Amino acid sequence: MDIENPQHNVILLSDVADGSAQSARRKKLGETLIEQGIVSKQELSLGLKTQQKLHKKRIGEILVESGSLGYQDIKTALHLKNSLLADAKLGAILVESGLITDEELQSALAKQKALRGRRLGEILLEMGLLDSEMLAVALALQFHTTYVDLEKYPVKVFEHRALSPELLRHLKVFPIKLRKNELTVVVADPNSLNAEADLRFHAGLRIKVAGVSSEKAILEAIDRDYGTLSKKNLTRILSENTKVEVEKLEDQAEDGHFINEEVRIEQPIIEIVNHILKEAVAKTASDVHIIPEDRVVKVKYRIDGILYEGLSFQRNRLLAIINRMKIMADMDIAERRRPQDGSTKIKVHGKTVELRFSCLPTIWGQSMVIRLFDSDSSLMQIEQMGFFEDTIKSLRKCLSKSHGMLLFTGPTGSGKSTTIYSCLKERVFSNKNIITLENPVEQKLPGVCQVQIQEIIGLDFARGLRQILRHDPDVIVVGEIRDSETAQIGVRSALTGHLVISTLHTNSAAETFVRLQDMGVDNYLISSSVLGVVSQRLARKICPNCKELDPEAGQKLKSYGFPIKSSNDIHFYRGKGCKECNDIGYKGRTLIYEFIPTDERIKRGIVEGASASTLRRFASQAGAKTIEEIALEKAKAGIISVDEIIPLLSIS
Repeated sequence: MDIENPQHNVILLSDVADGSAQSARRKKLGETLIEQGIVSKQELSLGLKTQQKLHKKRIGEILVESGSLGYQDIKTALHLKNSLLADAKLGAILVESGLITDEELQSALAKQKALRGRRLGEILLEMGLLDSEMLAVALALQFHTTYVDLEKYPVKVFEHRALSPELLRHLKVFPIKLRKNELTVVVADPNSLNAEADLRFHAGLRIKVAGVSSEKAILEAIDRDYGTLSKKNLTRILSENTKVEVEKLEDQAEDGHFINEEVRIEQPIIEIVNHILKEAVAKTASDVHIIPEDRVVKVKYRIDGILYEGLSFQRNRLLAIINRMKIMADMDIAERRRPQDGSTKIKVHGKTVELRFSCLPTIWGQSMVIRLFDSDSSLMQIEQMGFFEDTIKSLRKCLSKSHGMLLFTGPTGSGKSTTIYSCLKERVFSNKNIITLENPVEQKLPGVCQVQIQEIIGLDFARGLRQILRHDPDVIVVGEIRDSETAQIGVRSALTGHLVISTLHTNSAAETFVRLQDMGVDNYLISSSVLGVVSQRLARKICPNCKELDPEAGQKLKSYGFPIKSSNDIHFYRGKGCKECNDIGYKGRTLIYEFIPTDERIKRGIVEGASASTLRRFASQAGAKTIEEIALEKAKAGIISVDEIIPLLSIS
């Protein structure tokens, strides 16, 4: 289908904004020069006086001849002048279309004036007043062109030596057709003349701009059609029987590895490994599993806690792929009988991702699990974790104490470390000496002394904890209490003027007190030191883009014996599945938890050796909510589905 003859996949726009465009005030060059700080008012005034004497000369020529500015400054100012005029037209179109109010436009223009050189569209996106698709439609309207929906437009992918994915991303253009010496493209910003000129220079072709699409849609289309290993080439490589040994890593950098986007020039095994890692980053996976079986090897991605299958390949490829990963992680490729660990960093699309590798020998060959950490992502505040407001107040009360122990419990992968990191960002810790013992250090925290546990040289949690007590800490974070010695030292540290934050592996908050007793800690020490216990899990959030009512939710809960009162006012939701969530119905995760602060009754129960069920009853009578009750509240609020509640029922 030609873009010149669009049907349902291209929106044709009329010239309804002509009046608004003409009403925008044309800003003079001198005003732009002063606003951008290129010349002073005095220099402009002198130039204007000279211009009055030399009637035929333009003000720009006079300022250049006087040495006040150069030709590049004139070029910059003219571009800014035209951009501001275009932004004025865009603002008028958006207001007239009812997409934003005049007050919102004035607020955005004021912000644009403070942030010189920024485009109005960017500012409106940052302020949340527009989404990228609305902006693209408005730009198409402004420039009297078409809006192209790249999701529906049938694109035939072609190869051209000069059209690298990096160039297309940099210029924010997407090629849709190549005919003889003419390249037809869709652009994100029709006001950018540089993009068209740069593309013409690199490709050596005539450029025809056929329409406008959003920047997000263009980048996604580039990644989909040009930025990853094509299915055809991937199938070819995986079907080849030629054995490829990886002897050296050619793309190693000082701070990690750069995944080369030019996959055509890489060796087959490197192509496969790069494809696996790119897919993991694109899918926002937390882990990648390379699982060998009898005849095939399966690649699986853990997304929001659930494993999803990716590609699979013949087992005769396994050794070369594992060796490539071992080289990346600085592991011993000759060792195949013992487990190994390693790490590295990669860059994909300019994004730095830290990888932790764990290799394990199995009966079918070596299995590899890769954990991904986004090094560029910022740590969440405690309010973003998913705690309710009353819990946040109680947690902050514990964190403000000068001594005591705060414990976070739950299974592996339940977000305990992330919760602790968010707690350490609290303002109360800004002037305190914080020392952590971690294995491994998952996030680097500014202003925090972080210690990596290395058991191979004898630096375990107990020894590290004894040593850091001599470093005058105010706050001690112990990655995990695993043994009796660490538990004893941690509790005594909490009683001697230190705030201790740590984790344990227990199924509920109440069981944590019994677990400490089993580790040999005296009951009176537990009741005196522990400030509170959080038991947490991660539940998948319903995708907001495809959320719908779940008419079967109430029946599901009743069939599993969940105590819920029938009411017409209670509605539960589920995710239908859409492109935004990869047809899963879920996007992102949130905490479900229970928090037991140690009041006098619970302390007395601990001293008397009460069971976990008795301590749970005491906490409930004091107003503490169980993990099931918190989950039900989030389901009623439409945050999670009832399917995320059912696995919790075995906890009680």
